[in-house]
Amino acid sequence: MHSISALGQAIGQLFYPHTCAGCGSDKLKQDSSICWYCLSELPATGFVDIKDNPAERLLWGRLPFFAAHAGFYLNRDSLMQQLLYQFKYKHQQALATQLGSLLGEQLKNSSRWNIEALVPVPLHPKKIRQRGYNQAAVICKGIAQQLDLPVIEGVLLRKSMNVSQTRLGRTARWENSRSQYGIDHPHRLRNKRVLLVDDVLTTGATLESCGSLLAAIPGVEVSVATLCISAL
Repeated sequence: MHSISALGQAIGQLFYPHTCAGCGSDKLKQDSSICWYCLSELPATGFVDIKDNPAERLLWGRLPFFAAHAGFYLNRDSLMQQLLYQFKYKHQQALATQLGSLLGEQLKNSSRWNIEALVPVPLHPKKIRQRGYNQAAVICKGIAQQLDLPVIEGVLLRKSMNVSQTRLGRTARWENSRSQYGIDHPHRLRNKRVLLVDDVLTTGATLESCGSLLAAIPGVEVSVATLCISAL
């Protein structure tokens, strides 16, 4: 029976290869999108227990927040950039969930984070139809696996679809983010400690726009977590 099972796995690997999203190796667990070597090479920031860390300093004075964290460094032509590309543009939802779980594990092992709900930065519905999913919501799914918290969507909304911010500067990103987001059914978050989640912290313009809207809901305390912080 074992030989039959092994043969079946070999045939499946031939036609539907299960390879590492980072390096392409086929030496990884069936339930993982990343091999052991790439997992060991992920550039963790260590911000999670540090007050006034670089993620928090980037957001100072721009929105009221309790704590901010970014799990990993994002550098040009790096492993993390490759993983980000794979789950944003190559439909690797399982990879985004796994990376979200790693971020959730960081939060779980820290005493600074006392949160009650996860709120992903939203995508416009047209963008979701094009991509198939909202990567921030999938990252939230991974975090939720570690923290056993609800993911609340449909309160923070993307109202209009704008140009990509990838090549925009700080001021242009802030202007691009203004008025792009809105709130619906705020009672669903009232008096909750929420964690606003996105994939990358670059200039902070998107988080500023979204976090300010959440903080305006009565009784809401906002914290922020992103998978990466950009050093590009």
